[in-house]
Amino acid sequence: MRVPLWLTAGSLVLLVLASPVSARVVRFETTVALENQSELAIKQALREAFETSVRGALAMGLSRVRVDGARVLPDAVVLAMVATDEDDAEEESAPDPQKRGDQ
Repeated sequence: MRVPLWLTAGSLVLLVLASPVSARVVRFETTVALENQSELAIKQALREAFETSVRGALAMGLSRVRVDGARVLPDAVVLAMVATDEDDAEEESAPDPQKRGDQ
């Protein structure tokens, strides 16, 4: 009777101590109005959309962001970004197909 009790207690301890691995991933689309279609106005609108998206990601506790795409419309710029709270450990452990030792 002691062995099943010990196994049950050990299993419960492991379940309590083991934290589930989950990462939050959010996709942002930020739209900024364009004054005109000049290159300077587009760059300024993209910079503003980028800063707004990064502030939003940081406010939600997401530490990593990447640009997922951008569109220039006649009257606005739309910037899509993906933000996550994932660690770098997963990326470091994955082999990089571009860095092969036989080259």
